[in-house]
Amino acid sequence: MRSRLASWPLRATNFEYNQTVPTATPADAQQKADRIRILRDELAAPELRDVLGLSPDQLVRFDEWSRARLVELERQFDVDTTSSQKRVSWGMRIAATLGGLALCAALVLFFLRFWGYLETWQQMALLIAIPLVLLAATEFAARRERARYFTGLLGLTALTAFIMNLSALGTIFNLVPTERALLPWGIFALLLAYRYGLRLHLAAGLALLTAWVAATCTTLQGVAWGQFASRPEIFLLLGFIAFACPFAVRHAANREFDPVYRLVGALVALTAVLSLAAWGASSYLPWETDTIEHTYEFVGLALSTGAIWWGITRSWTGTVNTGAVYFTIFLFIRLYHWWWQWMPKYLFFAAIGAIAIGLVIVFKQLRTRLALPQERAA
Repeated sequence: MRSRLASWPLRATNFEYNQTVPTATPADAQQKADRIRILRDELAAPELRDVLGLSPDQLVRFDEWSRARLVELERQFDVDTTSSQKRVSWGMRIAATLGGLALCAALVLFFLRFWGYLETWQQMALLIAIPLVLLAATEFAARRERARYFTGLLGLTALTAFIMNLSALGTIFNLVPTERALLPWGIFALLLAYRYGLRLHLAAGLALLTAWVAATCTTLQGVAWGQFASRPEIFLLLGFIAFACPFAVRHAANREFDPVYRLVGALVALTAVLSLAAWGASSYLPWETDTIEHTYEFVGLALSTGAIWWGITRSWTGTVNTGAVYFTIFLFIRLYHWWWQWMPKYLFFAAIGAIAIGLVIVFKQLRTRLALPQERAA
């Protein structure tokens, strides 16, 4: 019997070849291009064509429509339409990031080399002009490229120049370093991120604002702001807040920002728990140090397990990977406290290996359960 799916290429060809289906963001366009490319690859296999019962005329029309659609998406959004292009794009992203870091290092080293030869007014002029010039260059690049490789590179350099700007101004006027500088740095990073859709700048901005809140809370307790990392429980709360932000704030124009919020939140929260599990004396809890450390070891196991489970159910790859890494760390710490002192070392590592094999079996069964349900014979 001819499959009902055989008629769908006819409906697809009702589109004009140059028609553009509205797409919200470049990320959506890339996903659409990936789906069309994968479908083209699958339809190249004779088995699928036989299952669908597609006629040669339908295949030709689908090929024409899909090729025109990919060309249109590439023209509008500069997306990758082949697997080779995706690999090259990853290389370009890595090169752009490394290039931005290299320019940041060059900028800092340049100032360190020639700063002492400049008069105060010259120093002030440079500190004001360089961030503005780099910001203008970032805007110029954003208006002329769609993939944002040079935009990200210049934006990272502009952020570094702005951070160096405030630090140098404080040195020139002999100001006491405070945690207040973290706030404008974080805001500037977020402005760049939301203006140009840059995920790296978003992560940097979230990290700076998290440090600012933690440092402010530390100073309110009468402790020097530079010791804000000594109270990890503040970071635990801030990590939860960052992780929950995508549920409260919708990023319609930057949907790829949601995974960044979740990743930063998970890293901050789980790192704080790991710190408390290793050094319980820094906790606010009025308990014995050993009790605090053991408690947070189990909290870490529970949170990392929850991250894995929630990430699997929501298809959040970054959350799953982060949870898996921290689950392994917390499990090893717990097993170390249980067994290292009395168990022979070879037996300890053999037990770790056996547990790892058991986890592989458990995850394999979980993977099987998440597979598509098989049709049962009538």
